[in-house]
Amino acid sequence: MSFSERLISRMNQLGIKGSELARQLGTGRASVSHWRTGQVIPSSENLLKLSKALRCNARWLASGAGVPEGNVELELGPDLRGKAPLISWVQAGKWKEIDMEVLQQTSDTIFYQHTANVSGEAFALRVKGDSMTSFTGGKSIPEGSVIIVDPCIGAEHGKVVVAMLNDSEEATLKQLVIDGGAKYLKPFNNSYPTMPINGNCTIIGVVKQVIQDF
Repeated sequence: MSFSERLISRMNQLGIKGSELARQLGTGRASVSHWRTGQVIPSSENLLKLSKALRCNARWLASGAGVPEGNVELELGPDLRGKAPLISWVQAGKWKEIDMEVLQQTSDTIFYQHTANVSGEAFALRVKGDSMTSFTGGKSIPEGSVIIVDPCIGAEHGKVVVAMLNDSEEATLKQLVIDGGAKYLKPFNNSYPTMPINGNCTIIGVVKQVIQDF
């Protein structure tokens, strides 16, 4: 259930209309309308106000964690900045051919809410395999994690990127290493090889956030 669905469900349970909710929060009706349609995710401050007005747990309202009934949280952490559609690794390799506006309006598209500062072209991918799982300490992106990728950010040395090799049918996740003009795709897992790239690869986007479920 998405944030907008939880909001609408709670409003219906309590019989609160959008105009009444806007009045209680001291905000415009348009804001409530945008929250209900999922176009905008409210700030932490407004989430707390919403949870009080709807007499529900703020963390449940924000993320679906826990149960609706419960004490109102005093703080929620970083503001949710938006949501990114989850696509496949094959789609990622052809992201320039994807109409993001159509994708976001498709009913079966899964979205991940995030706190990353990214462009409107950002998308989400679920990590496959353990090539980016470090078993020796340091950064690690385990299999099953969801990454938020921005294709509008330039790739720099040390950044984790989603790349497409010319002889592959789907994109891959690696760290970009630039050494003396030479470029490599490096895994965090030392059991996988570091791959030199020399025109046989397209950098699709830069990873801005990793989301893990426990």
